[in-house]
Amino acid sequence: MTLMPTNAPKHAVLAPWIWFIPLLPLSIFGIEYLTLTDQYWFLTMNHLARYLPDMFWTGLSLLGNGWSLFALVFPMMLITRKPFYAAIISGVFAGIFSHVGKSIADTSRPAGVIDPSTFHIIDAPLLHSAMPSGHTMTAFSVATAIFFSLPKPHRHRWLFVFALAIGTGISRIAVGAHWPQDVLVGCSLGLISGLIGAVLIEKIPERLFLLTAWPFKIVCLFSTVSLYLLVADTLDFQINKTLQLFLAVMIFFTWAKLVSDYFTTSTK
Repeated sequence: MTLMPTNAPKHAVLAPWIWFIPLLPLSIFGIEYLTLTDQYWFLTMNHLARYLPDMFWTGLSLLGNGWSLFALVFPMMLITRKPFYAAIISGVFAGIFSHVGKSIADTSRPAGVIDPSTFHIIDAPLLHSAMPSGHTMTAFSVATAIFFSLPKPHRHRWLFVFALAIGTGISRIAVGAHWPQDVLVGCSLGLISGLIGAVLIEKIPERLFLLTAWPFKIVCLFSTVSLYLLVADTLDFQINKTLQLFLAVMIFFTWAKLVSDYFTTSTK
């Protein structure tokens, strides 16, 4: 049973006002930048975050890692495929924006500016390539792509993806890896990446969403790489290893079901 068929009617082109949404985090960034309060807000949020356990924040941070986020959204292939492929497209743009942005900004992270003993850091401190927050960008790009590629009547059920993306952004401050300004810029670029993914997915023929089409084979390859990394490597934090194994199990059972459906479809 699926939430909606792959060939569900296409929703209308995104309203023009939606493209102004990324300006909201940029506006907050501008206020912080002009008032020189970024360090104050970082220390305040980092200290307040200590009221919750480290695993809570590292778990949210894991949602901004591309390979673990792939594992989390992979089961959408069993429910509705268009938003999944929109998320993949948005992730590509987020990766490009992150690489270019970090190369241009080349800013120091909190541990490279403030005495690390004055705030909470989980695992080894990071020193460079702060702006923008790649984890935040990835989380928001996927959330935005999924939300806006869904038919309008179904979108309200998926508002929670933005709550997870916001949590991911805050987690980057909580673990001591990013300034609030890094998170705000990452949020804005992630929203833009997601909107691009939602627009481009409408230009892809419906036949390419079928399990017999070539994109599914690429997805299977990605899922294999993600499965390997989740089992054999440590993504961001050692404390997340149990969560990584859980995500690996999700990939395995989703992959098995999809391959079964593939052979069932191809033999008809």
